[in-house]
Amino acid sequence: MRKGIGWVTILLIALLAGCDLVKSPNELITSPQQQDEQKRNLEQQLKVLLPPSSELVTPVQNDKNQSIFIEDLDGDGQQEAIVLYRNPQQKSQIHIAVLQEENAKWHEAAHIEPNGQAIDYFGLHDLDKDGVMEVVVGLGESEFETKKQMMIYVWQDRSLKKTVERSYEGLDISDYNTDEKLELLLVDGERRAFYTAELFHYELGDLVSLSAVSLNSYAFHKRMKSGKLNDGNHALFVDSAIGVNAMLTEIIAYDGTTLIKVGAEQGDLAYKSLPLYSADRNEDGIMEVGETYLPEGWVEEDSTETPYIVRYVTYSINGTSKQVTERATNFEHTFYIDIPEKWHGKVTIKKIENGIQLVSLANNNLLFDVIWANKETPNSAHTILKETKDTIYYTTIEEHPDFPVEAFHLEQFEL
Repeated sequence: MRKGIGWVTILLIALLAGCDLVKSPNELITSPQQQDEQKRNLEQQLKVLLPPSSELVTPVQNDKNQSIFIEDLDGDGQQEAIVLYRNPQQKSQIHIAVLQEENAKWHEAAHIEPNGQAIDYFGLHDLDKDGVMEVVVGLGESEFETKKQMMIYVWQDRSLKKTVERSYEGLDISDYNTDEKLELLLVDGERRAFYTAELFHYELGDLVSLSAVSLNSYAFHKRMKSGKLNDGNHALFVDSAIGVNAMLTEIIAYDGTTLIKVGAEQGDLAYKSLPLYSADRNEDGIMEVGETYLPEGWVEEDSTETPYIVRYVTYSINGTSKQVTERATNFEHTFYIDIPEKWHGKVTIKKIENGIQLVSLANNNLLFDVIWANKETPNSAHTILKETKDTIYYTTIEEHPDFPVEAFHLEQFEL
């Protein structure tokens, strides 16, 4: 949505790529997070420096919602500012401006208009350890295109000089081989033909390939996230859709000599039947991968009513896994029940009218149940678990010591 009075504030929700958040300079000026005086001074001056109605743009792969970057690009002791913006009057073409400061006044030193309308990635890195920052930019033709272009620029003679340009779908810049230098991992290819993940060094203004590994060419990449394996190795977690219902996670890591898919020696990681994305869910610095399995007594059906059990596991580079959590899920009604560790693999799910039951596999004892009903007709004799606008969730049994009411959670599953 746009409000076209003065500086424009836009919120764009990106599905696959593009700009996750667009803020006007006025918003950034009033933000309590902006504490640096130099940056505040620059933000004030952007009203005059940028064309009218310009919009500051935040890259998708940027956790800080940052549109302004201040750094000494060439190591001369003078800081430059890079501003990312677009001008709706020019069909939302992306602009990158480099500004320098003199006597507390900022002025534009260079300006480029790379071919793109959405910023996927922006980073300042000394890739070759020569004391000069490389400017890495990933651009797309729209917010929803998976195919993007990566450009690497260097700041020389008061201008941004492009040294590298190539296509990609996924990009990660990290120290994969622990040599204290950053490598670039690029995922690229053509669906139903080939996909590869390739690791590069940046040397003498060019990319030098170190290793590559093939990926599933029928996968539709939904999310690629950088993170740590259980053994501390760095990896890229590629979550993809396969067909109508299945999903797949491919984990790309460097084993000291070559790029590998973690778990490939065991036949790759298992397919999953729910949209489960890799994330550090327990905030311990290690990425967990979602997996699904059918509880005993169920046959898989193409239905949202199938009550899958979800596991979140961590992996090491040798393919070994460690289970972290297990949940009984109900996709249709968007809730899950945390299963304590002592009960992992020891429960099944039974469907009842307007509800489900968790039952012990050993003796068929009822451990937990969830009933849902219209909110207008609650049953006060039962323990209420959660309420939404239209629905009330409750349990009918005495609280089990291993399954407290806090084990129930509402969750809007990621689609």
